Amino acid sequence: MGRKTANKTFWFVLVLVLAAACGPERDIARDGGAVLLSDVTLAPATLAPTRVLSPTPSPVVIPVLTSELNVPLNIVTFETDFVMVTPTLPPSKTPTLTATATATYTATSPPTATLPPLPASPTAPPAVVLPAPAGADVSIPPTCGITWFFARPVPAVCPLNPPLVSASTFQQFEKGFMVWVQQHGAIYVLYDSANFPRWSVYQDAFREGMPETDPAFGSPPAYTWQPRRGFGLVWRTLPDVRQRLGWAVSEWEQSFTIQIQTGADGTIYMSEPRGGVFSLSPDGSDWKRYEG
Repeated sequence: MGRKTANKTFWFVLVLVLAAACGPERDIARDGGAVLLSDVTLAPATLAPTRVLSPTPSPVVIPVLTSELNVPLNIVTFETDFVMVTPTLPPSKTPTLTATATATYTATSPPTATLPPLPASPTAPPAVVLPAPAGADVSIPPTCGITWFFARPVPAVCPLNPPLVSASTFQQFEKGFMVWVQQHGAIYVLYDSANFPRWSVYQDAFREGMPETDPAFGSPPAYTWQPRRGFGLVWRTLPDVRQRLGWAVSEWEQSFTIQIQTGADGTIYMSEPRGGVFSLSPDGSDWKRYEG
């Protein structure tokens, strides 16, 4: 009986203790009791996945253009291996006035008016000079086997050939003459000035269909004209000829029949439409006109 009583007392005390343990927390707190956190049983929950720490990424550096930085100009942002030197212009020299020659009016040559190369020295075309007749003695003029086509002047030498007779044209200019010889295909130019050469000869390059004149040369002075056809082609394309001759003093060239002979010394004699005779020295240094 004593054992049963002791057991009942043990279980009764145990029940009281348990009841006290299950009471509200405010009663325990009021009594000054402490609660152990490790004694609190957590309700079962779903386990979270284990996290793996990722490595801390390296900081990203975003380049910034130096032109976008608002910094004073005297702050050097980078080092260079050269020194910028601002060039200084040298002082300008005081211009020196230079005398310039007055330009001479020169007209542009027409594209089709191109003359062949001129001879090195004024000489007559090859057809002018013919060999002396066989057996002729040119050293003694009075006994010449061939006579001159003119009576005056009397040359000191004999002619090398009988006179050549050809269609020809003649035109006078302000300061000279032009003579065209059809059979030679040549144009002789005689200048009044004493400058060398006093006469020259050029191939006649004019062909039918070419322009006879060129309006680019403007209007000639009163009572003068621009030469035409072959004369005009030489006159327009050779500035020296144009300057030395001046303008033509007649509107049209004059047609006539010319006679030409060459002496043993190389002098050329040619008739002119007024009845006179031109003598042309073989080296181009001079020419003369004799009355007929």
